[in-house]
Amino acid sequence: MKGYFRKRGSKWSFSIDIGRDPETGKRKQKTVSGFKTKKEAEKVCAELIAQIENGSYVNASSDTFGPFILNYMETVAKQETRLSTYYSQLSVVKNHLVPELGRVKLKDLSPIHLQKFYNMKLKEGLSNNYVRKMHGVINKALNTALKWGMISKNPGSLVKPPRANKRDIHVWSMEQANHFLEFMKGKRNYIVFVLAIYTGMRRGEILALRWQDCNLDEGKLSVRQTLYGTGIDQLQFRETKTKAARRVISLPPFVVNCLKKHKTEQNEQKLRLGNAYKSLDLVVATPLGTPVEPNTMNDYFQKQTKHAGLPVIRFHDLRHTHATILLRMGENPKLVSERLGHASVTITLDTYSHVLPDMQKDLAANLEIAMRNSRKPLPSNTLVD
Repeated sequence: MKGYFRKRGSKWSFSIDIGRDPETGKRKQKTVSGFKTKKEAEKVCAELIAQIENGSYVNASSDTFGPFILNYMETVAKQETRLSTYYSQLSVVKNHLVPELGRVKLKDLSPIHLQKFYNMKLKEGLSNNYVRKMHGVINKALNTALKWGMISKNPGSLVKPPRANKRDIHVWSMEQANHFLEFMKGKRNYIVFVLAIYTGMRRGEILALRWQDCNLDEGKLSVRQTLYGTGIDQLQFRETKTKAARRVISLPPFVVNCLKKHKTEQNEQKLRLGNAYKSLDLVVATPLGTPVEPNTMNDYFQKQTKHAGLPVIRFHDLRHTHATILLRMGENPKLVSERLGHASVTITLDTYSHVLPDMQKDLAANLEIAMRNSRKPLPSNTLVD
């Protein structure tokens, strides 16, 4: 391999073959100019040849970040992530990344570009967690650009995103949870809230629950799938995301009776509608038997919470309410973790650390009582040091 040198005016330049275009098969050349002397050009040329021969050379792309990341989302991210996650990330790309960073050339994108961008978004009022989400998309996209030989290094790997904020958990007391269920009795989707409060199931798990997953004779149900909104007004059933999330949950008699009553009412609805009812075996369904849209359930819950005169919380906080009640009752955190479908008990303890101080008080009081009750005089022949 050798370079071809040329002098134009007072400056030297050189050209060198850097391979062939994978699409056209034509030979590609790189030209570097602006050297004062031929010796300078020869030195840079020799360095370039060495990089090509040892495989470290990257022909930096002249593409801008905007078209690249949109192409990445379509060709890579869409294939590797769930549709709901994909559309959530695509919203981040279109609403934030492309408008602010889209015109920057990939080869010119630097850590300072990204750091300034993150700082600006934080000043605009976006949360630390949302900015971390942006960073995750950028970093994965740039790692792909690195693999594709479009950049020589990933500037995203040199930037630390803001620290994650732990989201505040708002829960209801047992009295408030009972009040809400009493208020909802006889209303549409009552069974949804019974399951949320008594089982701690996620919203998508409840909306995807089928009758075939319920063994009412044994008082158990199996969590096997979840319902996702894809972001384009379509719903999709998927297997649970993790192995731990695929679990069996024991049901109290109250929940079993509620499910039996709900099934009877649902069967009556099927008979009334006949062929108009789309039977998907869903426990929770619209009056026509079709899946309930997750965001619609969120809106319905918020509305009913206000009518019930209770503190407004997220639907997901019903899951937290369930876990908090169990932990305050003194249930084993390992069993609570398995019931919730957490990957480990560490996640459970970390998530509900706010409950632990109360548990410590109870523990200390119980220890005092146990020690007091066990106080007995030692036998007279017992040796005491």
